Amino acid sequence: MERFRGHGLAVCAPAPIALAASPPGECDRPTMRVAMRALASLVLAAAVAVPAAAQVNTEKMRLGANEPGWGGTLDVNASLQQGNTEREILGGGVRLQYAWPRLDADGEAGPDSDAGPDGDETEGPADLTGVAGEPASGDEEATGPANVIFLVSNYSFSRANDNRYVNNAQGHLRFIRQHSPRISFEVFGQYQFNEFIRLEDRFLAGGGGRFALVQGERTEVFAGIGYMLEQETLDLPAALPDGTSSEHHRSTNYVTVRYNSEDERLRLVQTLYAQPRFDRLEDFRLLFETSFEIQLFRQLALAISLNVTHDSEPPTGIKETDVVLSNSLRYSF
Repeated sequence: MERFRGHGLAVCAPAPIALAASPPGECDRPTMRVAMRALASLVLAAAVAVPAAAQVNTEKMRLGANEPGWGGTLDVNASLQQGNTEREILGGGVRLQYAWPRLDADGEAGPDSDAGPDGDETEGPADLTGVAGEPASGDEEATGPANVIFLVSNYSFSRANDNRYVNNAQGHLRFIRQHSPRISFEVFGQYQFNEFIRLEDRFLAGGGGRFALVQGERTEVFAGIGYMLEQETLDLPAALPDGTSSEHHRSTNYVTVRYNSEDERLRLVQTLYAQPRFDRLEDFRLLFETSFEIQLFRQLALAISLNVTHDSEPPTGIKETDVVLSNSLRYSF
């Protein structure tokens, strides 16, 4: 029976073009296990639900929280080829965000709301999620929504001549609390699987701080440091020496640079992640990603990403480094 996991994460990240991959052979599983995994994915995507390796770049998921309320994006990628070569590439992603201001003791919006000192709308509140906005000094009173929660769910699947070569999904839930215009605190939870790096399940939970190092009119630089608990199950043959289940404590750190063009039609995001284990520093994971977005229409953009991931101690038979180039159409609402 063909294994197809992750039906619950029905809309997901753009289907990638894998430039370096090492797919192990498939191994069948009982029907009940497949059904339970699909159900678990659905529950996580709806309740706790980003590249297809251990590291997930949440920087490209962040939307500006300039106004309280709901917002989101939808990515779609599909390709079908029939004839001498039969190929299917399917993928997509959905991101939902809700932002709300800090409330005072009487339940009213406090000084963080989007009204100025005279009750008028301000030019634009402080940028909570790292999208370009008005410059802010560390002494300014925070404006705009002080709380943001966002949920990202994505899935990628590719098959050629009845052979799967991409099958992965992730779900990520994050809450952000702004302490000041330059300091925010975050907590997050994540679930993912990736058949072709032998990753059967991975659950993450953690939190940390995010610091605005540079906040210019078109250029911004952010850094983050935090802690995460990682639990993972690998899909390995019994003969291999690697353990199938593990639990580790890791440090998660990143630096990201954002650039918006003057007309705001072009946006570039570059991010570097490092996630070493606390008890074994030589076991680390790196992620470098460049994401380029071109605004086609008011709510429609073309997104192109180059993703390089490195795992210093991958499972047996898996290469240390993967490179993925992906593109998609992105609709914002």
